[in-house]
Amino acid sequence: MSLEIPASPAGPKGTYFERPSDYSTALDSARSLLKELETSSEWEEMPAREEVELSKIVDTVDAAAMPITRGSTLVENATPQQVLAALQLPGIRKKWDPRLDEGHAVRRFSQTSYEVYSVMKSPSYFIWARDIVACQETWWGEKAEDALLVQVSVTDDERLPEAGSYQKSRTRATVDLSGWKLEKSGNDTKITYVVKVALNGSIPTAVAQTLALETPMCVGRVRDVYYQNGHVPYDVTPANSPESKPETMKTVSVTQTFEDDDDEKRWTGYYAAQGAETFAIAYDGERMYASGVNVSVASAEDNDVSAIEASVDEANKVIKVKVPDSIAQGTTFEIVTVPQ
Repeated sequence: MSLEIPASPAGPKGTYFERPSDYSTALDSARSLLKELETSSEWEEMPAREEVELSKIVDTVDAAAMPITRGSTLVENATPQQVLAALQLPGIRKKWDPRLDEGHAVRRFSQTSYEVYSVMKSPSYFIWARDIVACQETWWGEKAEDALLVQVSVTDDERLPEAGSYQKSRTRATVDLSGWKLEKSGNDTKITYVVKVALNGSIPTAVAQTLALETPMCVGRVRDVYYQNGHVPYDVTPANSPESKPETMKTVSVTQTFEDDDDEKRWTGYYAAQGAETFAIAYDGERMYASGVNVSVASAEDNDVSAIEASVDEANKVIKVKVPDSIAQGTTFEIVTVPQ
């Protein structure tokens, strides 16, 4: 059986898929685990590095098991929305996660939930790469001043069977919890990352322990990437907008990509029309697109999208997309941003 990565994570006519009940159960369990860990007395503090607070919980039963790890730091002059937009997409993630080889959106269940597949590079020629099939969801606080992004392993034998990983010399890792917590603190954002993962398969204990120490340092690398590059554009939704909340966002946000191999800073948002509306995309006018942004409307499926308008509000650093009644439901289109 082979791995099947779909061309689009959207359902028929650009709709969201219904999330399987076992995926929801797995997310609930992971979120409950994170809540338990927040108040656990088992955390062992480690020496801080590069202004990152580090701690771990060691498995007292299995000495070879990866410890649960936690890293926390402050990102100055940044909102939770901006920090989240600097860590999610594979194209920006590769800047702070040197172990990421591939990242794919498999199915989209809602504005805030995906099934994802990722491949992590092997730490040694003699060790197989690890891959992960996970479901993720993002929850926002009432005033959008805090966010929680959780990933947890799920089973998808139809599209991503473990046998398919074996054919590619990959070992399927198990993520019990990958939790990013972002909290507004004045003009800054505190970012905390907690992870519990089993790498599975054969891997030297020394290598596993090294990876365990590196993992919580991700928060420091996210912080530094934000300072150096800023954040990619993101949809302004009822959940993540602290002010002037839109009542809804009918247009289906299928997925986004970010390409920066040649310093092109090309962000593409893939959408499916679901009726007339105007929605907004926030962009970074201070770092990512400091010289300004050029926006265009396209369609990879050659749909007639000439009636869709995209304009830039430089004062508020948002792109306004107007979808008229004449665009049929399910019509797919892309919003593409590049620097001026």
